[in-house]
Amino acid sequence: MLSVVIPSFNTAEMTLRCVRAVADGVLVVEAVEVIVVDDGSTDDTASRVAPFARVIRLERNSGFAVAANRGVSEARGDIILLLNSDAIVQPGAIVALVAAFDDAQLGIAGAQLLNEDGSPQWSGGPKPTLLWLLAVVSGLGGVLGRLRRGAPRTGRVDWVSGAAMAFRAEVWRDAGPLDESFRFYCQDLELCIRARTKGWDVRIVAEARVTHAMGATIAAGSELHHDPAKLWSDLADWARVGLLGRWALVVAGSLRALVTRDPAVRAGVRALLRGSVSS
Repeated sequence: MLSVVIPSFNTAEMTLRCVRAVADGVLVVEAVEVIVVDDGSTDDTASRVAPFARVIRLERNSGFAVAANRGVSEARGDIILLLNSDAIVQPGAIVALVAAFDDAQLGIAGAQLLNEDGSPQWSGGPKPTLLWLLAVVSGLGGVLGRLRRGAPRTGRVDWVSGAAMAFRAEVWRDAGPLDESFRFYCQDLELCIRARTKGWDVRIVAEARVTHAMGATIAAGSELHHDPAKLWSDLADWARVGLLGRWALVVAGSLRALVTRDPAVRAGVRALLRGSVSS
């Protein structure tokens, strides 16, 4: 059985599109349940999606990890697909994700994420380095992506994006739940790394294409497509565990500088990074 878990907070229209795309994508899957976790929304999310999914209503907004953990805890499937409400599965994507688990060693499978114009979006990769962390927070992720040669990364990786991440229920028991101490980001990274330490493979499935309106659920209208304050905090917290000694201190200090309230400092750091990329 497949369980699809979609956390949602005040994104009624996006969530409805997401659920409808899932419904179209699972027509050939034998047993499916769709769970929408309404994370204390003040819009009409619950009533609009109720005809198409099971709705779990949280009384107050508690954050993505709490909502996702609640949904997964009530999921009955052997395979669970965690899906952002701003993600639209393309035809064949869910079937491809489920089929990938024919490999008994595969624990977590991520989709190939696409921007709304059809261009590839970062969907996962190796364990983050200092440069990667700086690029994401500064908004240079797109710049670095354009500098990469060849096709988007697929196959075995260290982590995949939680925007469209499928995993075995057994992996959740081994390596879950999502760490609720993070404010919004890094839960997917942390889960994947824990799963790999337990001996599970993590992979991006190229055939599982999912359009992701990156940042639409948390930073609508922002040119950075994320919430810098939450992102630097979560990445700094992860760095204290995921990176060694002095690197964690460098990351924390650098991320703090990137989201300082002083626009001149922020612009200066971004310019410095762009110079190092182009040189």
